[in-house]
Amino acid sequence: MCNKQSNRIKQLEESLAHQEAMVQDLSVQLVQQWQAIETINRRMKELDEKIEEQSVSLDVPQLGEPPPPHY
Repeated sequence: MCNKQSNRIKQLEESLAHQEAMVQDLSVQLVQQWQAIETINRRMKELDEKIEEQSVSLDVPQLGEPPPPHY
């Protein structure tokens, strides 16, 4: 094999190695982002449930308490 072909193969191998490393890094970042999204979605669901509970408790009249005077 001539020197020019050998150099070209070496360049291609180096380029492939860099691309493989980049793909691995992106894969790790993607997993981290999905974990963050799942955490955010879980927290949003918890907050939605709390808001719903509070709105239901506000709709139910409190026994023993008369309505405020401005009613």
